[in-house]
Amino acid sequence: MNGVVRQQRGEVRRDAILRATWDVILRDGVRGVRHRAVATAANVPLSATTYYFKDIQDLLVQSFELFAEESIERFAIPFWRQVEQQRLDFIEQRRAAERAGETYDETLSNELLLEVAANYIDVRLQQHRAQVELEYAFWYAAIQEPRLQVAVRQVIRRWIGLMLPWLALLPVSQPEQAARSMLATMRRIEYEGLIEGSATVSPHWIRDAVAYQLKGLW
Repeated sequence: MNGVVRQQRGEVRRDAILRATWDVILRDGVRGVRHRAVATAANVPLSATTYYFKDIQDLLVQSFELFAEESIERFAIPFWRQVEQQRLDFIEQRRAAERAGETYDETLSNELLLEVAANYIDVRLQQHRAQVELEYAFWYAAIQEPRLQVAVRQVIRRWIGLMLPWLALLPVSQPEQAARSMLATMRRIEYEGLIEGSATVSPHWIRDAVAYQLKGLW
């Protein structure tokens, strides 16, 4: 039993270190991630950070993996599930029109995707700004950290998987490339939103930016 308790305590401490890394990054940036800074933020002995993680890069990668998993599971997936009924309703309406021999207005699919994408960006910037800031800090750190690049690519693939069912509504010849293009656009808009601030970035501005990108998908 004592062994199980020690293991559980170890997992709790390891988790605290990973989450404390997020706080350090938000406060001091990725370059501020040092064993002592993280240990202080996590309220654990300095030796604990080197015990659980072989180096700073290992700490950053595992911290990002935990962050990405929680971000997707607690925010991204619930959001896309919430709007999934809109996609199903659209498909049914289009099928009903086809059965009746009518021509369905395909511009409605653009409007649906535009509404969903713009709303998603707006929610992230307005309600989850710290999360978005942390996400971008990890992404830019990955430019110089190969192990972090692997973790980021895995997240990108999961994002693309969430977007593909929606892009299937559009007449695109290469859905995966379209998904990557949309993802790049969303990231550009979010980045500008972080820099410009809420005074400049409005839902209308976001919608216009996404609409312009949709025009170039095919």
